[in-house]
Amino acid sequence: MQINNISNLNIKGLSINKLINPNRMKQYKYMQEACYKMGGMTGLSSSELIDLTKNADVNQFDFLRTMVNKFHKQNFRNMEDDSQHILNIYSIVNKPSALHFDIVKRTKDSFGSLEKIFFLAQDEKSLEFVQNLQYDILKNKQNQSKIIIDLLSSNYRELYINKPERYSSYLKLHADEKDVVRNLDSLLESGKYSRFKSDAQLAIRKLMKQKRIETAMAGKTSTLEKLYTEERADFLSNIIKSFIPVKTEPKENTKVIVVDMYGTLNKKNAGLRQSIISRFKTNKLQDKTDELKEMQILFNKIDTNPEVEKFVKKAINKDLKVGSIAELNEVIDNVPLRKANVFFNNAKRIIELSSGEERKTALVKELENPFFTPRVKKQNLTIMFMSNQTSDNIFTKFTKIIENKYNQFIYSRMAA
Repeated sequence: MQINNISNLNIKGLSINKLINPNRMKQYKYMQEACYKMGGMTGLSSSELIDLTKNADVNQFDFLRTMVNKFHKQNFRNMEDDSQHILNIYSIVNKPSALHFDIVKRTKDSFGSLEKIFFLAQDEKSLEFVQNLQYDILKNKQNQSKIIIDLLSSNYRELYINKPERYSSYLKLHADEKDVVRNLDSLLESGKYSRFKSDAQLAIRKLMKQKRIETAMAGKTSTLEKLYTEERADFLSNIIKSFIPVKTEPKENTKVIVVDMYGTLNKKNAGLRQSIISRFKTNKLQDKTDELKEMQILFNKIDTNPEVEKFVKKAINKDLKVGSIAELNEVIDNVPLRKANVFFNNAKRIIELSSGEERKTALVKELENPFFTPRVKKQNLTIMFMSNQTSDNIFTKFTKIIENKYNQFIYSRMAA
C-alpha cells in the first residue's frame, strides 16, 4: 500500500496515477486522513501511524481504530493511560479476530492491562477463555483484568483454560479479594480445592438473595451449603414458597424440619416429594409447623417402605381426595398397604366415602369390594360421588367386576 511514494512518477510519459486503481487511491487517502484523526485523538504521531498501517488490511485498520476510539472515550473519564500501549497491542495482534474486538470492547481499565492480556493470550482457546471470563465469570468486577492476567500467568494456566467450569464458582465468590488467584493456586497445590464446596456456596448465596428464602432460612446458610445439591435447592425454594408465610421467619423447630427434609432429599425421591408439595400447598398465612411435621413423617415412611411409596404415587396420580397430609398419614397407618396397592381403586372409594372408625374397618375388611357403600355419607362431596356411582351403567359395573376379579387373582399369587 505504499502508493504515496510512487504516485508522482512517470513511466514513458504516462503518469503512474493512471495505472493505479482509483478505488485503491481513494482507500489510501481515507486511511491517511484517519491516521491524522487518530493521532489527534491519542497524541500519537500521525506519520508513525501512517507508516505503521501502510501494509495493513481493512480488518487490521479497523482493529486499530477500535482501540483508538476506546482510548479517546476513556480519556474523557480522566483515566490516566499511555497511548503507546495501542501501538504495542497492534504489533502483538497480527490477525485480529472477532475475539480481539470483543475483548477490547469489554475491558474496563487501562490499555496497559489489555496489552498484557493479548501478550499472554495469543491462541484462540486462550482468547475464548478471556472472553468467557469477561462476559460471565468476572462480569462487573472491578479488578477483572488483574484476575485475568494472574490466571494467564499462573502455573495452573492450562487447567484454568481447559476446564474453566471447575473454577468459575470460586472466582465468582472471591473475585473481590486481592489475591484470589494466588489463593486458588495454593488450594490446588495443597490438594484442598473443592469444586463441590464452591458450587454449593455460590448456589446458596444466589438462593439467599431471594428475600423470602433469606428470611425463612436465616442462620442456616452454612448447613444448606454442606448439604447442597441442585435437586435440594429446587425443593427448598418450592417448600418455602408453598408452606412458609411471606415475610415471616419461622420458628427454629420449623427450620429444623425443613433442613431435615432438604438433607434427606435425593434424585430418587425428589420427584415424588415435589408432587406432594404441589398437591397439598395452601395459600393460608398461619403457621405451618404441624403440616411440615406431617410431611416429614410421610417422607420418612416413603423412604423406608416401598409399599408406602407405591401407595402415595397412586394417590397423587389418581388424585385421591384427602384433605391433608395428616389424613393421608392416618390412612397409610390403617390400611394393609400391599393389598391396598393391588385394590387401589377400591381403597380410594372407601377413603373418599367414609371416615373415622367406619373407614378404618372398611380399609381392612372391604378392600376386595368394588361397590363399597358407607353407612354414613360424608358431606355433599360424598353424596355427589354416590350419585355418580348409582348412575353407572351395566357395562361400567361389569368392568369393575372383571377388574376386581383380576386383582384378586394377582393378590392370591402374591400371597402364595
